[in-house]
Amino acid sequence: MVNSKHHKLVNTSNEFISNLSHNKFLIAYSGGIDSSVLLDCFYKLSLTESIEVRSIHINHGLTEEASLFEDHCKRISENYGIAHITENLNINVKSNIEEKCRKERYKKFVECCHEDEIIITAHHEEDQIETFFLRLIRGSGARGFSCIKENTFYDGKLVARPFLKTSKREIKEYSENNEIEFIEDKSNSNNKFDRNFLRNELIPLLKSRWPSINKNIVNNILVNEIQSSYISDSISAILPNYLCSNSKELKIKNLIDEPFYSKVIILHEWVYLETNTLLNLKQINEIIKIMNTNNDSNPLFTFGNAKIKKDNGILILSLNDY
Repeated sequence: MVNSKHHKLVNTSNEFISNLSHNKFLIAYSGGIDSSVLLDCFYKLSLTESIEVRSIHINHGLTEEASLFEDHCKRISENYGIAHITENLNINVKSNIEEKCRKERYKKFVECCHEDEIIITAHHEEDQIETFFLRLIRGSGARGFSCIKENTFYDGKLVARPFLKTSKREIKEYSENNEIEFIEDKSNSNNKFDRNFLRNELIPLLKSRWPSINKNIVNNILVNEIQSSYISDSISAILPNYLCSNSKELKIKNLIDEPFYSKVIILHEWVYLETNTLLNLKQINEIIKIMNTNNDSNPLFTFGNAKIKKDNGILILSLNDY
């Protein structure tokens, strides 16, 4: 283990991956400060530990600087002697661009991840706080407030986040102490994006009034994660009673007479498990309205890249391409 005080995050990363059963890692590398520090930590670990590291950069093609980021990530990876790949996205939507980019980015991670690799991202404590507020604003329910998890599966691939309990301040200190080369994304200052507005305006204001707010929110997230896991396990045990042989089809007759709160929880869990989307109460009420209508042809509820319709007493969930 590295002992220098400047390598605290290397130690953090080492302790984190020691609890995983893999030694091959695909680093999500944007070229910004967070992923640049992450890549440097894993490079240093590769010098002392029996691990293999690759990096992947996703070019969204949305800004004039996109090629600059792509070239930077390729050059830095080559300097480290780390195998690097670049994938390009073609984003055509005009609304909800952030969410579309996130989903397409993770699809690329999964496609490029080798069978024996783990995807590693640089999400940190402040990302967790921002996600909490975003989901609070959108009304995502109990599962939503458990926010980002250290280890999750995306289309069968493990995604791990060793910096999730690390502050942005610690990442900046590491970058300064180790002279990390990174590119500042100009779009981070554009407050038309919700996450940027939270990061640049709202959260600093809240911290000026309540300095310990980050710590308190993180503690609440941990408590909620425990509660959410219990609820999820309970619902998962009974959910098959309401489903057809195809998990994207739900039998209305089995759910229609349940109490309102049961309908809400079951529909919320069903949609999340099939689409990884957290619906709010207003959206779930729209689905319940479809359940109660006698018209099987017109009622249709759309959200994100999915839709739900009623047909012969069955709720049918399907996914669309953008």
